[in-house]
Amino acid sequence: MADAVMNLLVESLCELITEKVRLIKGAKEELDNLLQEITILKAFLEDNAQQDSNSNLWKNFVKNIRIQAHKADDVIDKFLLEAKLHQEKNIWKKTFGLCGHTRRVSNLAQVIKIIRRKVKEIQQNNSEALVAKPMLNLGPKTLARDPQDTFLEVKNIVGFIKEANEVIERLVEGTEEIECIPIVGMTGLGKTTLARKVWSDSQIIAEFSNNIWVSVGQSNELKNIFLVIIKSSTGPNQEIRCNGENELAKVIASFVTEQHRCLIVLDDVWASELVDFFKNVLPENKKGHRILMTTRHRDVASCASKKPYHLKFLNQEDSFRLLEKRVVDNGSCLNDQLVELGKSTASKCGGLPLALLVIAKALKGNQTVYFWKRIENNFWQYVMKENDTTSCWKIVEASYVSLSSEMKACFLYCLAFPKGYDIPFQMLIRLWMAEGLIESSPINFSSSEDKAENYLMEFENLDLVIVSREITGSIKRVKCNEIFYEFYKMEVTKECVFQELCKPDFPSINDPDTSRRLHIVSCDLSAFISRIPSAEHVRSFLCFPSKDVDQQTKSSSIVHDIQPILKAFPLLRVLKIESINIPSLKNLNQLFHLRYISISGNFKELPAFFSKFWSLQSIIINTSQPTLNIKANIWNMSKLTHLKINKPSKLPLPSTQKGKGSSSIQTLSKIAPETCNKDVLGEASNSLKKLSIQGKIEDSLKTNSDRFSTFEGFQTFAKFECLENLKLISDVPCHSNAFQFPKALFRFLLKLKKLTLSKTMFDWKEATKLGQLECLEVLKLKTDAFTGKSWNPEKGDFRKLQVLLIHSNDLHTWEASGSHFPKLRVLVLECPKLESVPAELSQFQQ
Repeated sequence: MADAVMNLLVESLCELITEKVRLIKGAKEELDNLLQEITILKAFLEDNAQQDSNSNLWKNFVKNIRIQAHKADDVIDKFLLEAKLHQEKNIWKKTFGLCGHTRRVSNLAQVIKIIRRKVKEIQQNNSEALVAKPMLNLGPKTLARDPQDTFLEVKNIVGFIKEANEVIERLVEGTEEIECIPIVGMTGLGKTTLARKVWSDSQIIAEFSNNIWVSVGQSNELKNIFLVIIKSSTGPNQEIRCNGENELAKVIASFVTEQHRCLIVLDDVWASELVDFFKNVLPENKKGHRILMTTRHRDVASCASKKPYHLKFLNQEDSFRLLEKRVVDNGSCLNDQLVELGKSTASKCGGLPLALLVIAKALKGNQTVYFWKRIENNFWQYVMKENDTTSCWKIVEASYVSLSSEMKACFLYCLAFPKGYDIPFQMLIRLWMAEGLIESSPINFSSSEDKAENYLMEFENLDLVIVSREITGSIKRVKCNEIFYEFYKMEVTKECVFQELCKPDFPSINDPDTSRRLHIVSCDLSAFISRIPSAEHVRSFLCFPSKDVDQQTKSSSIVHDIQPILKAFPLLRVLKIESINIPSLKNLNQLFHLRYISISGNFKELPAFFSKFWSLQSIIINTSQPTLNIKANIWNMSKLTHLKINKPSKLPLPSTQKGKGSSSIQTLSKIAPETCNKDVLGEASNSLKKLSIQGKIEDSLKTNSDRFSTFEGFQTFAKFECLENLKLISDVPCHSNAFQFPKALFRFLLKLKKLTLSKTMFDWKEATKLGQLECLEVLKLKTDAFTGKSWNPEKGDFRKLQVLLIHSNDLHTWEASGSHFPKLRVLVLECPKLESVPAELSQFQQ
């Protein structure tokens, strides 16, 4: 993961040299030289990490480079902290401290010089590792694995009868055209075993004149695959004189033409191009040739067929049956205690046949209660034996190894969250950015979000994570796949991604390479604080709620003074500790390197000193107060993109602030309506994507004689070119009947996708106007958003609306049809007085 470290170091150096150059006068030359060398080395690591990831020489080289990068990162940030504190002093203290500051700059230059020299020594001493190599194939080099050598024998298959019959039916029936039936599922689920059962079935043997089995793997070498097919068709001793893939393809096409029906099984396919190539090679002779393929990649399966066969996990009954069948000899049986232990152990396998077979092999060696209890207690030690080909290790590792170095770092970071934790997508993106795992520039946030989404889709594709989505398709939450969670936690430890703190014996956090990111559950926090050592190298501290703490009361029942943490970790970049209550924010005033902060407490205000945190990107505050007064000059924080408060917050006026800067804020939630004047919202209008306004908004919504809302913030909507999500929530129902939507809402919010209204009491005639929002996909009309007894929308509007929620206590009639909502997929109605749901829309009701 050295390149992730290098990303942060390069970013810090660039910022230091360009934006904070006044602080490093006397050390700039050394920092420039270090930046140049680190940039070149970073590019080299990115280009070569994938091909050399299994080399011990390469791993040692990467580790040494990472250590030096960490040292440089620490030295620079420690210097910047001291320089910032010096800058905060009054003129007299600055004068008296000038000599000390000059000395620190000189020391910085010397230390950077030493680090540069050490980096050069590492390069010189690892010349072999640094030799550029041609890109290597990561996949297996064996061409055709004999299906008789597959790990699970056909005679012992449990639970695949129904699945095999369904696949056989699809192969035998269907059209006379060439068809591909993909079997898709996660590693170890039994895709190859099912394909073997189908391939050797008597009905398949009778139906297809030639059945060919090819193990593909990641090598994906067409020439070798073609040779396997030809030899399987013509016999192993026949000499083949063909050069190149095209000639081999012609031979295959010619041979298949002579066959009645041909079945080619492609096992473990990693690329959709391979299936496309085979479809083009096989002749269209109306004989119903079939391709049966297995793949762990959902996108490959989808490209091969519109109806992939998704292999499911075994249920608990079949899991134990398979385990029992592999453990006991014919005619013997388990006693009641072993049956109970066997069922408990089988349940830990999560319905995964491969894990069941591995654990069955271990159980078979000693059928005593003591031994079986020991295996159950140390389950993952048996299932995941490193470099043991009979365990799940190699097969599971293949999915992880296929990822790029940056993707590996992002995936392993997900395991900082407790097992079973649903990670909000937006939170995960911002944490990745704050940690330097993906680009963190506020200007390119959209591209960073796209990259993060692509990464998660690939993780989902490989069954590394489980992704839950909005009905519109956007990712909502992410959860690590629990089946192999423990396996990847071992990778987390090896790659020093983070360190887990837990009682009773907390691990040492003195190693600046392994203890840079710490995570802990809230029930262990008090014990850790009581013995916390100083560790300036710690950059991330994440505290999660304990499993035994109720989710609703977790932040109101636990109070901790975290001052010892802040004192011990002065260079923190990430502080996520909202699972407890913090008494005061004042102790945060020297965490100048913060990039991400998420905290809870009884806060009345966000102090002004937050605006001095030059790298802060995300602020998430949960307060028990009814409102939060923001004193910090958020408009001058150029890196800040995300401000999320659980209660209405009062924003500062840009005109009253000194040092006016350029805002990059993309999320403002929740904002008190009285502070939403045109100056405030206008400051963020060019970048804002999500805006949530909550409070008493009745006065703000009243219209003047020109039928324009007196809510000054609406007047800035002409500048809101990026706004995609708008929430307008009134804490108490409005009572005026004169509320109308401002014209600017429809004229300028051209990208608005989500709109939520609550207690705004608009007339239902106004609801029809919302159809003018051309990009609107989700419309949530919560309690008393509109008032009146009937809604008659107009045809031709709501062209892209997919989700509609209506909560109304007085809506009686709704005259609508499918033509009013042509794209609707979900309809949620909480309308007790509604006489009937429009017939054409009732199918979408949930």
